[in-house]
Amino acid sequence: MNYAPRTLREFSALKDILYGSDDATSPSSSHDSSGSKESRKDHITDKLLERLFASALPAADAVNGGSIMTDVAERLQDQKNRPAFSVPVMARNFSRLNARIGVVFRLQYKILRILIWRNPNHTFSALAIYSFLCLYPFLLILFPVVVVLLGFMVPAFVQRHPPPPSPLPSFPVPSEGPPLAEARELRPVPELSRDFLMNMRDIQNAMDDFTRAYDRIVGALTKPTNFKDEQYSSAVYLALLAVGAVMFMISPYLPWRHILLVWGWAVVTMGHPKARRIIKSSHDMYVSPREHQLSNLFDAWVQKDIVLDELPEQRHVEIFELQRQKNSDVDEWDDWLFSAAPYDALSPQRASKQRPHGVHFLDEVLPPVGWKFAQNSAWKLDLRPAEWVLQRSVVGADLDNNSKWVYDTTLSGCRGEWRRRRWLRVCERHSAGEE
Repeated sequence: MNYAPRTLREFSALKDILYGSDDATSPSSSHDSSGSKESRKDHITDKLLERLFASALPAADAVNGGSIMTDVAERLQDQKNRPAFSVPVMARNFSRLNARIGVVFRLQYKILRILIWRNPNHTFSALAIYSFLCLYPFLLILFPVVVVLLGFMVPAFVQRHPPPPSPLPSFPVPSEGPPLAEARELRPVPELSRDFLMNMRDIQNAMDDFTRAYDRIVGALTKPTNFKDEQYSSAVYLALLAVGAVMFMISPYLPWRHILLVWGWAVVTMGHPKARRIIKSSHDMYVSPREHQLSNLFDAWVQKDIVLDELPEQRHVEIFELQRQKNSDVDEWDDWLFSAAPYDALSPQRASKQRPHGVHFLDEVLPPVGWKFAQNSAWKLDLRPAEWVLQRSVVGADLDNNSKWVYDTTLSGCRGEWRRRRWLRVCERHSAGEE
């Protein structure tokens, strides 16, 4: 395979930018100044990119201060002992990976050739091994040993003891006597070599294959699983739940070895060129015309049997009306404010001698985040103050069952300078698209 010199020049230029050009440190006096300028320019570019990515990612210690560890925070926490992002490190690691990943792509192509029946003898041999593993699962323990013996050690021995040449095809029998060739060692391929560039091409195509497969899988799973259409997702959930329950009950009685054997042979058989043509023609003739009909039947079942008429979740929001006595000798009280806490004698704000927080008018009270006041709901006075006093463990309280005020009491048993009563209002959750 011939590669254009332009590709080599582009990769060489990219390598010089990321690693630094060797000419910049050469003893040539005509290029010393320009080389040092380019090196400083590359260093400044790397620093700017590192600062850009560092500013885009939140700091680990800043995120940990929150009450909820998000996925980003967990990833940053897991990576705190790993090197930070760096363009030279990434380029160096990519070059090292590209020089060593060829064995992965060779294995991928070998498996692909088996699945598409490139060589039927190899495919049947792989199916025979698969059949033995399905029928006798204990052979899986021997599988790594066989791979090491036949995949590594036997070829290495034949490499050092090559068989004598023969005009007829025969089973390679190693030659006798001392080794005739050097031992083969697995080494990274040289940069800018043919294998190096082929690995780059395979990585490029693998990235494209992954993105296409990811988009297809996400596109197929998003609608039935994300509950954007709650009726459809609920139907899928019920169907999967029923299938899972049935499989849980009957799975102990199924012949899984024979099932895996049949499924494996069926999958590999469908990869045969003739089988692919038959499957495609059958799909176009029988399945495609009925796909829309089956989809309509499922949608009709969803619309008929999956009914979602649940009312929004409702809760009561509470607010405490606080009043302060004008004078201990006169039973007159000033409206103070409406607070989310009762401001009792053991409250943290009162213990630290802070003023209560709140609003001055009841209309200024807002529902919690993600909630709204229910339609036609209004503030209602809580007529059972003893319940919230008991729930909140308010000590030293004097209840007035007529006006529903809860007074503070002093050590002498007299009423204190603060009193409060609770107001309630019904609120309900927001819908996702509601302001």
